[in-house]
Amino acid sequence: MQPTRKLADGLRRYPQKVSRPVSYRLLISYNDFRQASQIARYILKHRLQAKVDRLRGERRYRVMLLWQALNCAMVVAYCRPFSGNGRRTARRIPDLPRRFLATLTSEEREIPELALRDRNTLLAHSDSEVWALQPFFVEGTSGRKILIPSHHDARAPLIHEIVERLDAMCGKLIEAVFQERKLLEPDLESVLPAGPPSEILADDAAPAAADHAVQWTGGA
Repeated sequence: MQPTRKLADGLRRYPQKVSRPVSYRLLISYNDFRQASQIARYILKHRLQAKVDRLRGERRYRVMLLWQALNCAMVVAYCRPFSGNGRRTARRIPDLPRRFLATLTSEEREIPELALRDRNTLLAHSDSEVWALQPFFVEGTSGRKILIPSHHDARAPLIHEIVERLDAMCGKLIEAVFQERKLLEPDLESVLPAGPPSEILADDAAPAAADHAVQWTGGA
C-alpha cells in the first residue's frame, strides 16, 4: 500500500483504512525485536560462548543446551515480522515492510539474511540439504553394526560477534518501528476505543494489559 504523501522527515502518512492493520504489525514487531534484543543481551552478558569453550562434561552440555535454546528463540523472534504472518486468516495483518531494513548499514543488512536462512532451514524447519545427513554403519569387534547418523551441526548457535551485531540492529529497528507507529496514532484515535483496560478488554485480559501497557505502547 502506497502512502498518500511523504513527510519532510521521511516518515509516511497512510490512508486511514490501512492504519489499523499496519499499526498492529508495528506494535507486534516492536515487541518481537525487543524480545530478540533481550535474548541477545542475555547470551552476551552470561558469556555462553566462552563458557562452552572452557567447560567440559555435564556442565558444558547444560550451558550448550541453554545457548542453543536461546539462540533459537532469538532468531525466531527477530524473523517473526518478516515471515509471512497470517496468510491463512481472513483479516490478515501484513508483514513488516522490508524498507525498514534501509535503516541498517550494509554490514548489518547481512544479519537479516543469515537469521532468516537459519530460521527457515534449521530452526523452524529441518532442511535436508542443510543438515547434510550421511548415515553409515560402524562395525564393532563383536561383529554388530551400529548406525551412525553423521550430519552438519544444525543446532550450532550464532557466535557472539554476530549476536552483538544482531542486538545493535534490533535497536535501530525498534526505533524505526516506534517512530512510524507514532505517525499513525492520530489516524487511529478515531477508530480505536479509548479508556481503562477494565472497560475495554475481557475480564481475564485486563490485568495483563494494564501490567504491560508500557511495553505494548512502545515505551522503555
